[in-house]
Amino acid sequence: MHKIKSPVWIFLGLMAWAQLTAHETELDDRPTFRGLKTDAPLIVDGILDEPFWQEAEIGTNFMDRRTQQFASQQTFVRIAYSKEDIYIAVEAFDDNIPELHATERREDRYPRGDDFVQIHLEPSHNHRTKYGFFSTPLGTRTDGVEGYSGSSWTFGWSAEWDLEAQILEDRWVFEMRIPYGIMNYSREDDQTWGFNVSRSSPSRDEFSWWSFNPTDSFRPHNFGHLTHMDLSDTTFDRNLEFSPYVSSVFELSGEEDTNFESGYDLSFRLSPSIITALTFNPDFGQVEADADTIELLDTERFLPERRPFFREGSELLRMEHRLYYTRRFTDIEAGAKVSGEYKDFNFTLLNLEGETVHGGTRDGNVSVFRALQNIGQKSHLGYYLNNSELDDGHSRVASTDGFFFLTDDFRFEFQASVADDERVREDGTVLKNSTDYLGYASLQYEKYPWFIDLSYDSITDQFDPDLALIFRRNIFGPKLLASYGHDSEESWYKSIWVFFDSALYRNEGDRTVLRDYEFFSEVIFPNDFGITASHEIDFHDPYDNTRTGLGISFNSTDFWELTEIGWARGEFQGTDYSEAILTKHYQPIDQFPVRWEYVARFEALPDGTEQTIWLNRVIADYFFNDDIWIKSSFQHQNDNIHNISVIFGWQIKRDLQWYMVFNSVEDKFFTEDSIFTKFVYTFAKRRFR
Repeated sequence: MHKIKSPVWIFLGLMAWAQLTAHETELDDRPTFRGLKTDAPLIVDGILDEPFWQEAEIGTNFMDRRTQQFASQQTFVRIAYSKEDIYIAVEAFDDNIPELHATERREDRYPRGDDFVQIHLEPSHNHRTKYGFFSTPLGTRTDGVEGYSGSSWTFGWSAEWDLEAQILEDRWVFEMRIPYGIMNYSREDDQTWGFNVSRSSPSRDEFSWWSFNPTDSFRPHNFGHLTHMDLSDTTFDRNLEFSPYVSSVFELSGEEDTNFESGYDLSFRLSPSIITALTFNPDFGQVEADADTIELLDTERFLPERRPFFREGSELLRMEHRLYYTRRFTDIEAGAKVSGEYKDFNFTLLNLEGETVHGGTRDGNVSVFRALQNIGQKSHLGYYLNNSELDDGHSRVASTDGFFFLTDDFRFEFQASVADDERVREDGTVLKNSTDYLGYASLQYEKYPWFIDLSYDSITDQFDPDLALIFRRNIFGPKLLASYGHDSEESWYKSIWVFFDSALYRNEGDRTVLRDYEFFSEVIFPNDFGITASHEIDFHDPYDNTRTGLGISFNSTDFWELTEIGWARGEFQGTDYSEAILTKHYQPIDQFPVRWEYVARFEALPDGTEQTIWLNRVIADYFFNDDIWIKSSFQHQNDNIHNISVIFGWQIKRDLQWYMVFNSVEDKFFTEDSIFTKFVYTFAKRRFR
């Protein structure tokens, strides 16, 4: 009995401690300013000529992340709001405008290597979730959401909002108009929102924050405050969006075949804080090519999700061990979902009819429920249920997880799951019928410049639910991760990062199945020259894998001038190899960014023979203008295995897009060439340009 009660009391004690150590708004010294309420409309043109901008308070005094001093190039932020929208104006001062980095013209891509400003909004002020809205000097829009604990940022979430930017002689300026209807919020007066602003200035190697915390300014519990938001009289916008599509795929390999598809996605708000989505035969054609390189992995890869039906609530379903992986869903006939906030809970509930793929194709009905409960000011408890009734059996999962701040620097995390799976052949042969378990616990310390994580995993051999992405099973044992990352303005280095990771897992038979040790270090000097060194010793039963690598980089902090040269040698699954890597980013002209990577691997096979494998990979965009573009991805190996993708995209008007895609794929088993075309139109109430 003692063994049962002790963990319960420890768990309750952690919850109580999390309550006592919560962040109290009235006691902190985070920056604060108030939005200006106005009835005047905003003409979104990047010109701050509306009279209310002169009345609005200004947020400034941005701190640079690396130097922890005031940024050399300051930023002014103003906020006003009406009954329908929140208005945001930013002036990003710069005394060397010709050195601005402004490349990305495609919406909803991270503007890597570019100057940008990100607005972080947290309407619920629960210190856990946020919306992010980016602008570059070109006025390129990107948005996303972050889930609980600051560990589940996704660009898969996308919404309609308005943005225009202008580049002036001594600054670049933008205006945003963000409808309340795209976010979960409350219609109440005298609200306080969590709020932050970050700015990237690559030419000066500055990344600055309005509300700065050296450990992690990205997390909502470190945000400043936007106060006196009187929103009781806001107009409730259901934000109705109806997006039908038609598409066609023309197969060029072997027997020519043409397939036509049509369907739709529909979403609208039930309340200001709850949204629903419906889908019928959704289009899952991949318009963006997945980025693939030669990788020495012996587990399945995780690939991000951008399909419209899954965008709302997806950030809530991220757990340390993934029980829900949307790429398991393939051919969906129909689906419905509801997501949102209610009191101290965030939740999502979905039901789908169609096919899932996980070690084979299964057809049936799938229901998923996920809820996260706020505990104190920063901690939370999670609950997860999945019931899949399939044509060859069932898959049922129940799980709970938690994330608790013991102090500002120490955190405790856990996950406990049980799965009941059954799979039966048509002839009645039982392939699987078992109840299996997963357990995970972690104690973490994070305070700049240190991060330390000591954890323990316990996963039974058959724990592999139908929707899960579990990288390893039949493992029991500890894992230690420690890193030290420090930036400096005055030392002999610009930045230094050292990382150590180790794991020791035994199976249910008490035999060691994995024993990993990894060390990685990187130093970037003040002249932007970088050196990396790494060493791995990985025993993955029955293989002893090793890898030692060295690398140098030039223009290390300028993405579009970066050159990397690397070398590595080791052994992978009984094969000795050496590897040379060259990576180069460049722009022949502003509208033509190119990323090139060449990998050559020289293998000594166990039978005494040798072989050379090389991969040439080029990814390039060409922007005719802001609405018409081509993306090409070329990957080719020495044995003629290749993956070529050329995508033409045209935003004919704001709500109408046309895509034309050519794909050519050849591997060891098949060759496939195809042309894919797609039209999609979104019917929605628009108040934008």
